[in-house]
Amino acid sequence: MGFVRSAPLLFIFLLLNFGYHFVTPKEQVTIQTPPEVQLRAVQNESAETISIFRGSETKPILVQNAKADFRPFLHPIIAPDGKGVLTEYSPGHHKHQTGIYWGYTRVNGRDYFHHPSDGYWKKVSAKVVQAKGAEVKWQTVYNLLDSTGTAVLTETQNWSMRQKNGQYLLDLEWNGEAQTDVTIGKYDYGGLFVRMPWKEGIKGEVVNAARQKNEKAEGQAAMWVDIGMQVSGRNDLAHIAILDHPENKGYPQTWRVDGQLGAGPARARKGDWHIKKGETEVIKHELVVYTGDFKDVALNKTFGEFIGNTGQYNSTALWALAQKEGREAKFLSAQEAVAAMTVKDGYLVNAYASEPMMTQPMAFCWDDRGRMWIAENKDYESRGKGFSNAGTSRILILEDTDHDGVADTKKVFMEGLAFPSAIAVGFDGVFVGAPPNLLFVPDKNGDDKADMDDIEVRLTGWGIRDRHETLNSFHWGPDGWLYGLQGFATPSKVGKPMGKGKLYKHNDPFPDNIQVEDGVDINGGVWRYHPTKNKFEVVAHGFSNPWGVDFDAKGQMFITACVIPHLWHVIPGGIYHRQGGQHFNPYVYNDIKTIADHSHRSAHGGARIYLSDAFPQTERGKIFMANIHEHGILSDELVPKGSGFVGKHSDDFLMANNAQWVGFSMEIGPEGAMYVLDWHDADICGSDVLNSETGRIFRVMPKNSLAENWTGRYADLNKMSDLELVDLQTSKSEWHARRARIILQNRATKGKISEPALAKLGTMFKSETNADFRLRAMWALNAVNPDAALWQKSLTDNDPYVRAWAVQFLCEDGKPSAEVLASFNKMAVEDKSAVVRLYLASALQRLGSASKWSVADGLVTHAEDAADHNLPKMIWFGIEALVKEDAAKALELAQKSKIPMVTNFIARRASDADQFETLVAAIGKATMNRVNLLEGMRDGLEGRTDIKTPANWNAVFIKLKQADKQTATLATEVSRLFGDTEAAKTDLATLKNKNAPVDQRKKALQSLTSRQRKELLAELPALLDDNALRLDAIRSVAAFDDETLAKSIIEKYPKLNAAEKSEAVQTLASRPKSGWLLTQAISKNVVPKKEVPTYVARQLRRVVGSGFVEVWGPIDHVAFDEKAYKKYRNLLTDKSVADASKVQGRMVFQKTCAPCHKLYGEGGIIGPELTGSNRANLDYLLGNILDPSGEIQDDYKMVVVTMRDGRTYVGNIAKETERQLTLRVVGQDAVVVNKSDIQTREVNAASMMPTGLLENLSDKEVTELIAYLKTSKQVDMPKK
Repeated sequence: MGFVRSAPLLFIFLLLNFGYHFVTPKEQVTIQTPPEVQLRAVQNESAETISIFRGSETKPILVQNAKADFRPFLHPIIAPDGKGVLTEYSPGHHKHQTGIYWGYTRVNGRDYFHHPSDGYWKKVSAKVVQAKGAEVKWQTVYNLLDSTGTAVLTETQNWSMRQKNGQYLLDLEWNGEAQTDVTIGKYDYGGLFVRMPWKEGIKGEVVNAARQKNEKAEGQAAMWVDIGMQVSGRNDLAHIAILDHPENKGYPQTWRVDGQLGAGPARARKGDWHIKKGETEVIKHELVVYTGDFKDVALNKTFGEFIGNTGQYNSTALWALAQKEGREAKFLSAQEAVAAMTVKDGYLVNAYASEPMMTQPMAFCWDDRGRMWIAENKDYESRGKGFSNAGTSRILILEDTDHDGVADTKKVFMEGLAFPSAIAVGFDGVFVGAPPNLLFVPDKNGDDKADMDDIEVRLTGWGIRDRHETLNSFHWGPDGWLYGLQGFATPSKVGKPMGKGKLYKHNDPFPDNIQVEDGVDINGGVWRYHPTKNKFEVVAHGFSNPWGVDFDAKGQMFITACVIPHLWHVIPGGIYHRQGGQHFNPYVYNDIKTIADHSHRSAHGGARIYLSDAFPQTERGKIFMANIHEHGILSDELVPKGSGFVGKHSDDFLMANNAQWVGFSMEIGPEGAMYVLDWHDADICGSDVLNSETGRIFRVMPKNSLAENWTGRYADLNKMSDLELVDLQTSKSEWHARRARIILQNRATKGKISEPALAKLGTMFKSETNADFRLRAMWALNAVNPDAALWQKSLTDNDPYVRAWAVQFLCEDGKPSAEVLASFNKMAVEDKSAVVRLYLASALQRLGSASKWSVADGLVTHAEDAADHNLPKMIWFGIEALVKEDAAKALELAQKSKIPMVTNFIARRASDADQFETLVAAIGKATMNRVNLLEGMRDGLEGRTDIKTPANWNAVFIKLKQADKQTATLATEVSRLFGDTEAAKTDLATLKNKNAPVDQRKKALQSLTSRQRKELLAELPALLDDNALRLDAIRSVAAFDDETLAKSIIEKYPKLNAAEKSEAVQTLASRPKSGWLLTQAISKNVVPKKEVPTYVARQLRRVVGSGFVEVWGPIDHVAFDEKAYKKYRNLLTDKSVADASKVQGRMVFQKTCAPCHKLYGEGGIIGPELTGSNRANLDYLLGNILDPSGEIQDDYKMVVVTMRDGRTYVGNIAKETERQLTLRVVGQDAVVVNKSDIQTREVNAASMMPTGLLENLSDKEVTELIAYLKTSKQVDMPKK
């Protein structure tokens, strides 16, 4: 059973999902909400139309046609900006197509798609449901007639329309009620269809959510399709996007895309489907109508809002599709794979190397001779398994000796090292990432054999929890440091080893607890290591599982990542958007987001910015990325903006057209070619290794290379003189310039660089007219002979990037001189470059407190930086710690700041530091930024109940109430959060007023509950009988230890609806007295045991004690039950699972697993996302279900928090600050508690997931659940 016991906790899976957003995203502190556009729906009985008008306009923007004997359709639709008609009626190429309509091609064999009239359709009714307002609604009802005129199907279309942010949103719920048994026959199209006014030569395209276009989108599955077309009267495109919904059977649908850019979902393409007589099929879609550029990012957001899931996992259906396609695809040899590829015009692809020359390549790089080094990782088994079992991992050296683009020799440099994941050659050896270590493997005599006895463990402490997220992507930076990446799901504490450290070889277990010197925590981010100073730093925190880093010609760093948006400009000291978990600093408040203005399919691996000379100049400076799910190389253009960049999609440069292509590393070679590593496996997500003897490196080169074949281009750079290496700093090939700098840096550590070489570098830096070459010289000088005086002088250089790099070099060791600091202060005020100001903001984290104050004082005066992508946040990251040190001084800075976010965050941090009187005094005196200060104070107060109203608040409040409306409103909100008596009276009056809007009453109830105001106790009994507020009232009862209220809930329990019952059970389980009453109710079956989820039972065990176990039975963690494993292994045969109802299994999942886990975008966020886990493996499933605590990650250990008022919470920690703890609690929203109110806090070694999960299920339910868990795509819900 070792293989089961080693299965990671709680379904280690493709990606962890922590879901709870602890950072309040306030990019703009004050957001102006545009007024809602008012619409009117007007029915014209004689014309048989329903027209939608906007405001007082007299021309309709949309017309619903509802003729008596003709299929209902929408036409015309006018563009939201009024320019152009977006639909077409009965075009010459498809006479039967009528704007936007619904029609199936085979309904009991009869074709309603091609016959809009002819006795096929009969109107029952058409009416306006909601005639005016921000949203209007209408309905059409039609019978679909058979050849005798008898109704086969009654179709109801329920439409609603609203305008938001300059676009139309049209929601359609289609109901098909079968008047007889109905079969929708298999056909390539049929259903909702959109016909825009296409004509030959028109500019337009159809793009789906998987980024497949036009004919490539035909017949493909996706969550949405966007049709864009330059209709008459427009200079840009108009778009109609069709969104699918997860509740639709067959989701995600396959789509029809015809040659004239007509499109619609085509469920019947997959096969016949049926509606039994008397039953109704419900299908939901949303149409998004907008103009301008294709907006995929906005569409993804709109899609999330439409389906009620705005999390980053709402597109996981595409992941499952990609995984399924990989497993079903035909295996192609390397040469067959090349033949299948399509590449941008003017380029050729060839296989540089493939099996059997090398297999399972996980990383590759170059040496100074232009040879390729490969890390073969044969120890990888799955994301959660494999470290040293194979024992055959190797480091190889491949060479193309005749320069024909194909490797023809191979050497084995070393073998037997466990799990090599990253590699970089330099400094007379090779740096190898092999978790938990960063190794230096020397080759002192240059014989291409590792000096095994002299291997050095330079760093240790990297984790391996997720094999996709350990240390990776080694790359030499322009500053002479070795850069690398690590993912968020593999927390590590990295430092120098105690003693010499340990090398891990065949069959060695991965260490449980690694001792390091001066350990640095990293749980996602970019790091760097200096090869001669032996120094390690985390450069930036955040991201997901980043894989791929490179630098542009100015030394700006970019990385690619998976799951979250793909492209990032990385600034030293930056804190970036995370896929999950919390930042180490809880006072980040708002992290830096992606620079991409578009989306690609997940996942990206590998990144190289093209800076060589073989490709045309038009490609120079673009970033090229391997994409695993799209099976290709994509490029983005990096467009400077403010202090940073915007990433714009450039090309689908190479498409493998091979579902087993797994590209995740990129390189540019010495000849200027582009190389991509293809892991190549039928399991593209790495859940299993299905093709263990494959692996390819593909090479892309222009048909007509522009590369210059200068003398020494293919030489061994190590044999060049210092002067020759310096000359390479003006090479058109960045590859040569970088390798030359590494060699010069290495030589400098052994002795002096020749004086002529140093002099030439100095001249190049001072006099070179090419700005990029100057920077190369600057980087080389700093690597071989750093000169603080020169860098200080460079602070006034004309080139902003020279000034910026001078700032970084002068702060590298954290000890800039007084003269330098004086220059920084001046630059912070006067420098006109946002890039330079960004480097100053980054430098704040390396300065002492006094210097931080003075530099920040200048940086916050730049109003032009208020909306910059990076600067407000980087300034905040640099000064955050100062607020607690000296709140008064920080608030002085806030009042003079012209960057609202900084002002807001200072006030918010002062609140978190309990500096309320100082903050109130500052607000009272403020003549500028008062609104921003109040907003920050409000944000800092939200959720806190442990504070008293500051003594100086009332006087300031009186003054603020007499100010402008916005200030007065904010002041009232703050007063309510302080919980003063006046605010409580107002809330109580609102709550009692049954004529007040329900949302206002709910807000008042929540406010009174959060303060545990005793006045509320008298109101709660009546609120438990108020249909509109009952659910919230049940939740509020948990705030009070009141047996009478608990008994009242139990008495009412049988009559509560499902949501209210769920809330009641959780409320009662939160306290000992009410928990005991609930236990008794369970024993008497007043509350049926089946309605008490296992996670609530686990909490009751803690709250009630052994008395609960007597009623419920064993609930605590027990050791792995071998007998249970054998029982279920025998039960769950391949046949029994195959025959089980996956639909019923989905229902079992919703009841049993979904409170904690997401699958196919549905479920809770307490446990990991399961969509990409190794669910096809039965042993894996049983091991984790039967023994969830066998191997447990810290993130999922159960935390039991008991409050001083007796309330108990069981969950895991989402966020922690000095004052507050945020818990993820099953079945509830995130709970924020004040630490001062906590009586005890216990971290339990058990998992949040209880044992005995299957014991309350019948064998049939167990089999159905496993059948559902093993699916590769979502199954349809059963009919109600």
